[in-house]
Amino acid sequence: MRTTPHPAPGPFEPVPAAGDGASPSACSRTRVRGCSSRQTTAVLLLVFGGFLLPVVGWLLGLALWIPARGWSVRAKTAGVLVWPVTALGLTVTSAATYWLILPLGDPLSAIATSLFLLVPSSWFLLLLLAAWTLLGACDRRTRR
Repeated sequence: MRTTPHPAPGPFEPVPAAGDGASPSACSRTRVRGCSSRQTTAVLLLVFGGFLLPVVGWLLGLALWIPARGWSVRAKTAGVLVWPVTALGLTVTSAATYWLILPLGDPLSAIATSLFLLVPSSWFLLLLLAAWTLLGACDRRTRR
């Protein structure tokens, strides 16, 4: 009787489970920068929730962020302040544009309007950077 060796799994066959019961490919799909999906959701709601659902979205993110494991007290404090500081910055920038520069008339008001239209995109990039930094600051050993 002739026996053939067990063939190696192909690219579309399931990979045997690792020691913790999850396949390596499943872990890489559910983790962003070493954070679990729950941690990632907490960061995204904390940073962007206040702009999607004013104040309520930030409070939901805060409710997930405070008990979340994996960040230092310093990182948690920075995360809590991201949305309020950004909202305050946008408000101050808007007020300065409309009350100080626009009454001056053309051409300064046209320049100010053009720059004002760039402000939300620059703040959005800063928020993305803050979210990416918070996700990178989480402790990769935590699983929850």
